[in-house]
Amino acid sequence: MNEAIQRYLEAASGVTTLTKSKAEQIAKQLVRSGEAASDQVGELVDQLMERQRSNQEAVSALVRSETARAIRAMGLASRSEVERLQKQVADLKREVATMDPPSRGSGPAKKTAKKTAKKSAAKKTAKKAAKRSAKKSAAKKTAKKATAKKAAKKSSGS
Repeated sequence: MNEAIQRYLEAASGVTTLTKSKAEQIAKQLVRSGEAASDQVGELVDQLMERQRSNQEAVSALVRSETARAIRAMGLASRSEVERLQKQVADLKREVATMDPPSRGSGPAKKTAKKTAKKSAAKKTAKKAAKRSAKKSAAKKTAKKATAKKAAKKSSGS
C-alpha cells in the first residue's frame, strides 16, 4: 500500500495524534503520489480533522462506558449515589436536631426506662403472687393436718 494512503488511514482512524499542519502534509503527499487532486487538499485536511475528532470522541465514550461498567461490577458508588446519600444524611441530621433531646423525657431513653420499670413491676407482682400461693398451700396443709388430728382423736376416743 502506498505510504501516503497508509498515513491518511492512520490519521483518519485516530491511531495517531493529528494536528492541522500534519493533516496538510498528509494531503499534499496524496497529491504528490497522484492519489488526490491538488484542489482537494483543503477538503482532505477538513475530512482528516473531522474524522480524527469523531474517532477521539468515540474512543472517549468507549473508555467512559467501560470504566463505568467496571465500577458497577466492583460495587462502587457513583458520584450521583454519593451525593444523594450525603443529602439524605444532612436531612436526617436536621430532623434529629429539631427533635426533643432524650433528657427531656422523650425518645429511646424514656422507652427503655418504661420497659425496665414494667419488667421490675412484673417481677415484684410475680414474687408477691408466689408468696401468696405458698402461704395458701402452707395454710391448706396445716388445716388438713389439724382436720386429720381431730378425726384421729374422734375415732380413738369414741
